[in-house]
Amino acid sequence: MKKEYEIVIEITNACAGNGRPEVYMEEAELENPDDFVKMKHGRDWDKVQKTVLPSGEIQYVLAGESVAYKYIFTE
Repeated sequence: MKKEYEIVIEITNACAGNGRPEVYMEEAELENPDDFVKMKHGRDWDKVQKTVLPSGEIQYVLAGESVAYKYIFTE
C-alpha cells in the first residue's frame, strides 16, 4: 500500500568549500522509502545508514568522501 511522503533532501559538497547543504523538498507516493533511496544510490545502498527517528520520520544518510546525502521522509 502506497503512502504519501514529504521528502527533505540535503546534499553537502565538501569540495565546493561551502559548509551549508543544498536543501530540496519533494513529495512522493511510495510503498517503501527504501526504494526511493535505492533508485538514487543503488550502487552505494550497502553504505546507506537508515534510522527511524522518535518522531516517526525515516532518515537515510550516505556519507561519501566529498559529498554527503541525507533524506528525511515524513508521512
